Amino acid sequence: MTGKILDERYELIEKIGSGGMADVYKAKDILLDRIVAVKILHSSFAEDNDFIVRFRHEAQSAGKLSHPNIVGIYDVGCDGDVHYIVMEYVEGETLKQYIQNHPNIPIDTAVRIAIEIGYALEEAHANGIIHCDIKPHNVLLTRTGKVKVTDFGIARAINSSTVLDKQSILGSVHYLSPEQAAGDKITAKTDIYSLGIVLYEMLTHHLPFEGETAVSIALQHMQGDIPRPTKYNPAISPMLEECLLTALQKDPDKRYDTVSDFISELKIAQGFTTTIYKPASHDFTAMTRPIPKKEVRTHKVQRETKLTRFITNLPQKYIWIGMAVLFIICFAWAFFSFGNFWSSENITVPNVVGKPVEVAETTLKKLDLKVSVDEIASDDVPAGQVISQTPAAGTNVKARRIIHLTVSKGGSAMLIPDLKGLTLEQAKERLDKMGLTLGAVENGNDPDKPSDVIISQSPESGAKATKGTRVNIVINMKQKVHVPNVVGMTLADARNTLLSMKLSVGTINASDGTSTDDSNAIIISQDPAGGESTSSNVVNLTVGKKKSQTKTGTVNISIPKGGNARQVEIYVTDDSGKHTAYSGKAAPGSTVSKDVSGSGNVHVQVVIDGSVVQDREL
Repeated sequence: MTGKILDERYELIEKIGSGGMADVYKAKDILLDRIVAVKILHSSFAEDNDFIVRFRHEAQSAGKLSHPNIVGIYDVGCDGDVHYIVMEYVEGETLKQYIQNHPNIPIDTAVRIAIEIGYALEEAHANGIIHCDIKPHNVLLTRTGKVKVTDFGIARAINSSTVLDKQSILGSVHYLSPEQAAGDKITAKTDIYSLGIVLYEMLTHHLPFEGETAVSIALQHMQGDIPRPTKYNPAISPMLEECLLTALQKDPDKRYDTVSDFISELKIAQGFTTTIYKPASHDFTAMTRPIPKKEVRTHKVQRETKLTRFITNLPQKYIWIGMAVLFIICFAWAFFSFGNFWSSENITVPNVVGKPVEVAETTLKKLDLKVSVDEIASDDVPAGQVISQTPAAGTNVKARRIIHLTVSKGGSAMLIPDLKGLTLEQAKERLDKMGLTLGAVENGNDPDKPSDVIISQSPESGAKATKGTRVNIVINMKQKVHVPNVVGMTLADARNTLLSMKLSVGTINASDGTSTDDSNAIIISQDPAGGESTSSNVVNLTVGKKKSQTKTGTVNISIPKGGNARQVEIYVTDDSGKHTAYSGKAAPGSTVSKDVSGSGNVHVQVVIDGSVVQDREL
């Protein structure tokens, strides 16, 4: 395509990029004498009229956006069978290239880039447009460090009739939101999740989920736990980590309500929102002699008078700014102390007094509560055990409320710690810190307790001990169950089969629009897979429709003897769409014979030199 001129206006100079939908060329706008970027849709999409209409509509919608952090769209056109978008030309590199070339991006830099991407999304969302494909490949960094988000030409315009299904989803699977992977309706919170993944990659130089196939990665977005970013980069602050993990919640309702909220939290977490006030400085070297009490009082009155005069003479806008800063500080203190107080969700605080601090933290965090820990010396409570909690057990609080735990760090007398509920590694670490020794390790079986945790110990918690005392433990090793293969069964039959094996059905996911309440729906996958052994008694299922039956046939076309060679095309349309089964020149008097196949309703069309000569069902 290099050298081609589109619509007698855009001269293609060189190819500068390629993607799954289009190729990008550096071009010259002959009419306005300027350099532009031209995105040319792949020819494989040019035959889909519905897609072309949608493509043009969305590009025109995105063309209305005007923002410093958005690559501008100048024109949308078609030259013959070439469909294209003309965009602002940006010199620089993609954010993906920047990440690959900079394995240790400063945290401030990563957050600032994320904030500028957020500004672009803020503008798009305000105009009813969701990007749907936020990834480092679609973010450009100029040579001056400016951030530019591109590919809004394939974004989805929100309106009352827009509903996105699985087949309309665009985007790289590593940055896909759980609702995109599940084929659910997409909102502006989809872009918040994808932006969170981009920021995660910049901060850690890792993607949260990897896999051999796109399907396995998509399933992890839907079901897997996001590794905490501090696992890869301990320099990330707790506030920034919590901010990032909030954006990466699997449930969209638990993410930030808007990208503006995400931007504000990032600024606060990284200290980009600062106060205008400076701390007062004191010249201690000038204090060479004691000051009489009367003189102190005089100086105090003079200082108070000067302070009052200073405040009185301040411009009114500074007073308002000071009040706003004070309000933000008070609001932040209230939020982090009392939780999400505007939430309608009430949580009853469980009793964790007497439990190991690790078990207490896990229990509280599962209920969407935050935890702070203070340690004090105690001769009566073993080290690592919770002495008290605030708020008390049974109190109703809002989500994300901080629960303050007071934990024993031991005393002059050594007491055996409570190891029940800990893993073997956690128990070893606790005993090593106290100078105690791990004794015999036995296997037990308690179906009511989690697997691989300690269910009993000897000596018991609270017993007095000396250094080197051996503590024997029993680990809960649940008996493994052989999982039957239920793929291909109906949902009703699968339930009965699992029940007969003393297994229960966990979550039921659906594909192809199948209802999870339909007892005749077909099981297309299961987790754990059939034949595996598991210590859990829960099997998760995915239901879908039966695959359509494949039909086959042969198309025979006789070419007239007279004249020139003829161009022959054979098209097959089935449940999966339209595709070309044969395309080529045929000599006069020859016969074209082609085996064709398809699934479901199969329609065959034969075209010779542009004219339809055969149109039938297979």
